[in-house]
Amino acid sequence: MRLKIKDQELPIRAKGLKGKMRRVVKAIDTVVEWIGAYMMVIMVAIVAYQVFARYVLRNTPAWSEEVALLFMTAYGFLSIGTGLGRRCHLSVTIIYDRAPAWLRPWLDRLSDVLSIGFGLLLLIEGYKFTVLTWSSQLPATGLPNGLGYVAVPVTGLVIIISGLKWLFVGEEEG
Repeated sequence: MRLKIKDQELPIRAKGLKGKMRRVVKAIDTVVEWIGAYMMVIMVAIVAYQVFARYVLRNTPAWSEEVALLFMTAYGFLSIGTGLGRRCHLSVTIIYDRAPAWLRPWLDRLSDVLSIGFGLLLLIEGYKFTVLTWSSQLPATGLPNGLGYVAVPVTGLVIIISGLKWLFVGEEEG
């Protein structure tokens, strides 16, 4: 929607709580996307260095595979959060497609509630597992083992925020 004042068109920003919620979710989505992009670049650089060191230098660094695996795991989990937030995840729609039109909004809400529940599970249990494994060390780098699981509760939080947005705000307007 646009507002026209003295021959100038200005976009009208969403006002109120819904508009703020959309902006917060969009900002979180953008930050997660940028973090994922940087992680992918770093991961590719590490693997490229590993291949170079193995075949050219004949000396594979011990840390490279372990660090690349940490980045790959975190990237995978953050992608889950982003996919659920954008509703571009895989889903089985056989029940939804055969449901009457009046039932579909209720199934959408049920899906949102289940997503929030899944996010809560990831947040709580992921945090517990991260804390539990933090005291042990990864063999090649000596980094805390729990570092590999930090992305799980973060992903849970992203899913919860996105699920609340879908549940209470819904689709973008316009």
